[in-house]
Amino acid sequence: MNSEITKKLIKIIILTLLISYGLDKLVFFGLNKISNNVKTGQAIGKLNHFLELKDNTDFLVFGNSRANRHINVDLFSDNSYNMGIDGVGIAYNSTLINTLQENKEQFILVHIDTKNFFDTTYDGSDIRGLKTKYKRNPIITSALDESGQLSKLQQIYYSMNYNGSAIGIIKNYFKPSYDYKAYNGYDPISVSEDQEDMRDIVLSNFSTDNECTDSHDVNSIALNYLKAIKSFTEKSPNKTFLFVTSPMYNDTCSTDNTKLAKIMLDLGLNYMDFTNLYKDKKDNSLWKDATHMSQKGSEAFSKLLVNNIKASKF
Repeated sequence: MNSEITKKLIKIIILTLLISYGLDKLVFFGLNKISNNVKTGQAIGKLNHFLELKDNTDFLVFGNSRANRHINVDLFSDNSYNMGIDGVGIAYNSTLINTLQENKEQFILVHIDTKNFFDTTYDGSDIRGLKTKYKRNPIITSALDESGQLSKLQQIYYSMNYNGSAIGIIKNYFKPSYDYKAYNGYDPISVSEDQEDMRDIVLSNFSTDNECTDSHDVNSIALNYLKAIKSFTEKSPNKTFLFVTSPMYNDTCSTDNTKLAKIMLDLGLNYMDFTNLYKDKKDNSLWKDATHMSQKGSEAFSKLLVNNIKASKF
C-alpha cells in the first residue's frame, strides 16, 4: 500500500514539474515577445538598443553611471553610442564588449573606476543585469553560466530572470520614456538652482587630507574580467581600445590610481587617468556631487578627452 502511494506521489510530482516547466516556457516566450519591442529605459530598453546597433557604430562607450553622465559621444562621432549603465561594474561591461563583431573597425572607450577595481567586496554580481538575455544570446548565456551568478532554478526556469525588471519592461512597452531613435545613450545631469546650495554644502565637507587607509589589493574577479577584455582586443585588431577614469571632485589617495596604471601598462592597454583633472579648480558649477559632474562639467571633460585622443597615437 505504501509503495502504491509513493508511486502516485512521484507521478504527481513529475507531472507538476512538467506543467510548471511548460508554463515557465510559455511565460518566458511571452515576456520575450514584449521585451524585444522595448527600446527605452534601463530595465532592458537600453540593452536592446545597444544590441541592435552595436555593430553598426564607429564609437562606443562602456561603463557605469560616470560613463553614462560624463561622456558626450556626439563630440567623438556622428555614429556613436554611450552604453553606460547605472550601478554596473566590469563584469557587465566585459560581457557586452565580447558580444561585438570582432572584425568591425571601432573605437571602444571603457570607463573604469579605480575605487571599484580595488573594492574587496566586488563579486561580479552586476553581470546579473544581463540575465534577461539568458538562453537568448549565446555569449551572454555563456558568461552568466561561467559567473555562477544565476541560481540552478534560474538556469532551468528562464522566466525567473525577468524578476525585478518585468514591471519596468511592461511600462516602457506601453509608454516609451523617450524617442530611442534620437537617443545616443548620453544622460548629462542638470543641476537646478534649488539643488546648487545643497551641492555646495556637500562638496565643502569633503576632506583635502591625503589619506590612504585601504589595502588596495586588486580584486581578482575584476582583474579576470579586465583580462577577458584584453583577450578580446587581441582578437579584434581593427578596434582601438582606450580605458579612461573620469574626474572626481576630490580624490584623497593616489595609491589606487598608480596601481591601476601599472596593471594597464603590464597588460598593454591604453589608459588615461583624469581623476584629478579638476582637483585644484574648485568650480562647483562643474559638479552634481563628488563623483558626478554636471552637464557643464561633462561637456568640458568630453571636449578635453576628444583633444587628448586626437593628440595621442594608439
